Amino acid sequence: MDFEILEGISRADIAFRVWGGDPVELFTAGAGALLAIMIRNPETVLKKTSLSFACEAADLEMLYYDFLSEFIFRKDSDKLLLLPEKLEINRSDGLYRLSCIASGEAIDRGRHVFAVDIKAATMHNLSVTRDDNGFSATIVVDV
Repeated sequence: MDFEILEGISRADIAFRVWGGDPVELFTAGAGALLAIMIRNPETVLKKTSLSFACEAADLEMLYYDFLSEFIFRKDSDKLLLLPEKLEINRSDGLYRLSCIASGEAIDRGRHVFAVDIKAATMHNLSVTRDDNGFSATIVVDV
């Protein structure tokens, strides 16, 4: 999983940046980075269960924030570690709409070795940008 931990943005939290050729790749990388930051062995998460969710927002920054927040919410409320299995992002009528099928499994403390517990995504330094190489996103998460 390619992501970069950004030093000096926040003292008590973790800031990270991901890249993707398009928004789907970018958001998928963001969810993967969340999991890789939380647990030391993300490769142990098996695709035992799946669920779907949708988000919509006026811009990609808020859509990215809502998308990552959903994975954190599912970890806390349903005790699930998830990754996107199928992700679609479209824009119409001035809104970005996202639909996701995510798969994973229940947290198993015997197999999933936690490094930190991410409590929330924040809007501090939140950005989604596009350049000649594709997209990048930066976010700070509360740990």
